[in-house]
Amino acid sequence: MFGIIKDVIRLLRIKIIHMIALLKSNIFMDLSISKVLIVAPHPDDEIIGCSGLMQSLLKTGKEVFVVILTGGEGSHCGCCSISTSDLIKARRELAVKANMQVGISKDNLYFLHYQDGNIHYEYQDTEKLASLIKNVRPDSIFVPHRGEGWNDHLQARNIIQKLIENNSDIRLYEYCVWFWYYNTWSIDWKNAFILSMTTVEHTLKNQVIDTYILPKAPCGKPWSGVLPKIFVKAVRWNKELYFRIK
Repeated sequence: MFGIIKDVIRLLRIKIIHMIALLKSNIFMDLSISKVLIVAPHPDDEIIGCSGLMQSLLKTGKEVFVVILTGGEGSHCGCCSISTSDLIKARRELAVKANMQVGISKDNLYFLHYQDGNIHYEYQDTEKLASLIKNVRPDSIFVPHRGEGWNDHLQARNIIQKLIENNSDIRLYEYCVWFWYYNTWSIDWKNAFILSMTTVEHTLKNQVIDTYILPKAPCGKPWSGVLPKIFVKAVRWNKELYFRIK
């Protein structure tokens, strides 16, 4: 019963946020953006949160880079006997396929080796992430929203903030993934931006979400794990929500 009540609250919150976003958010039209880095804690976060934005930027000749911090090996934790290496291999293959569908080439897609479920600043790959930012030289970086709920998402955001805290040339934005599922009500609407996808862009976004969440592992469950139906429905919205934090 408690679970049903929580789901009802989630659905109500999603509808309320949709309405407020349409009324209070700015239209995402930062014409000064030319080179973007999207930081995803796990394979699929970048597509779920930003694939509409990716399409929009690429159509106007902008450069888009994606870095995925973990192999997503936690998706079958306690589920079956699939090896960690097989999980990572399969999820990264899906990541390449999904990102290529929206126009991200292999050259612009990077994989790091943070441990799924244990992303933290002191990890050895933070140095590689810092080097990547230095080499790509993005003018804007997109990280998961502060209300995501998952520790990996919060830590990914915190790591980027630390790495660029003295770089005034890089703008920092939040994108939404698990924001839609967790009951976070503290929202900075003053710095909110909404991106409306065309029918073609929205259709493609749903297709690439399916690229990630439909293929099944030998155990019969999706490689990406079993995602809550409310969550999947929420991220199929024909708009994307962003927040500028720096």
